[in-house]
Amino acid sequence: MPRFDIYKNPNPKASHAFYLDIQSDLVTTATRWCIPLRTVKPGQPVVSRAQVRVSVQGINCLMDTPNLLAVPNLLLRSPVERLDTPAQALADAAVEFMLRGY
Repeated sequence: MPRFDIYKNPNPKASHAFYLDIQSDLVTTATRWCIPLRTVKPGQPVVSRAQVRVSVQGINCLMDTPNLLAVPNLLLRSPVERLDTPAQALADAAVEFMLRGY
């Protein structure tokens, strides 16, 4: 499972449509650290530097980094997309901001 792959959430009732895998490939566990990707809603409050907008399959999404998840590998079977390089840097910066405040 490569880092920065995006997977569809199999639960249609969940508040987030996708998972963004951010875990290093050097670490092997039964789960992967993932940022939930929520559909952007007009007027939705956003945590500056921690929640970043990205497009996934033409859907405007928000990286909900404050709600980082450990997702079982079984749910991450077929990636639907891969984050492009500029967005990968934004994801890294959002995680750093949550961990270190800068």
